[in-house]
Amino acid sequence: MNEITKLEKFSPSMMIDYLTCPRLFYYRYIAKIYLPQKQIHLLFGSAIHRAIEAIFNKEEPYGLFIETFDKQKLLDEEKGLHKEYLDLGHEMISNYLKEYPTLNSLYDLEKGRSEVYVKDILINPLTGEKMLIPMSGRIDRLTDGGKIVEYKTSAKKWAAGDLNFRIQTLLYNLWYYSKYGVLPEETLYIILLKKYKKVGRGETFQVLSKNCTLIELAGTFDEVNIILNKINNNEFDRPRGYHPPYCDCYRYEDELNFKK
Repeated sequence: MNEITKLEKFSPSMMIDYLTCPRLFYYRYIAKIYLPQKQIHLLFGSAIHRAIEAIFNKEEPYGLFIETFDKQKLLDEEKGLHKEYLDLGHEMISNYLKEYPTLNSLYDLEKGRSEVYVKDILINPLTGEKMLIPMSGRIDRLTDGGKIVEYKTSAKKWAAGDLNFRIQTLLYNLWYYSKYGVLPEETLYIILLKKYKKVGRGETFQVLSKNCTLIELAGTFDEVNIILNKINNNEFDRPRGYHPPYCDCYRYEDELNFKK
C-alpha cells in the first residue's frame, strides 16, 4: 500500500460498505456527506445492547432500554412505530433474562468485559506483514476465557453458514490474534429474535459459533489490504453488473442532484 493513505483507520462496517458499493463508501467516508438515515432499527439494536450490558453489570435493564430507545431520536415518519418496538423490546429482554442463566452456564459469559473498544494494527498471521493503518471497532463482549461474543437482533433465524462470510467475525478474530498471538477460543453470535414468545414455538434466540483458521485470517488480511489499496487509488465505481436500485448511493445522488 502507498505510504500516504486516505484513511487514518478503518472498521468492519467500512469494509462492508466498500464491498457492498464503493460509490456509497466514497460518499460516506471520503466526501463525508451527511444525509439523514432511518434510525429505528439502529436505535432499537443499541437499546437492546444497553439492556444486555446492564444485565452483566447487575443493573435493571428495562429502564436503560427505555432511556436509550428515545422517541425523539427517531425520524418523524418512524415515531408512530415507537410503542410497538418498545413493547417488543420489553418482551425480548424478558425472554433473554429467562434464558441467561443457561447461556451463562454453557458459555461462561459473566466473566468478561462488555463494549470493548479496539484500535490496533492487524498482522498477517502467516507472513507477519502489518497493515499501515489500524482497525477500530467495538466488540460486544470479550470473555476472560477468550470468547468473542456478539449480540444481534433479527427478524428471522440466521443460517449456520452465514458466519463463514461475515467480515466482522474474521476481522475481530484477526484483531485478537494480532493482539494476543493466539486464536480466540471461539466467536459466539447470540441472536435475539424480534418476536414474542408465543410466536414460533417459543424460539426467542439463537446461538451460532465460529472458529476461524489462520488461513482464513490471512485471506481476510489480504482482502482488506486490496480494498485499502483501491481506496487509495480512488476506485469508487459501482459494482459491475446488476446494482440494486435501493442502494443508498442513489439516494445520495438524488438528494445532491448529482448526474448518474
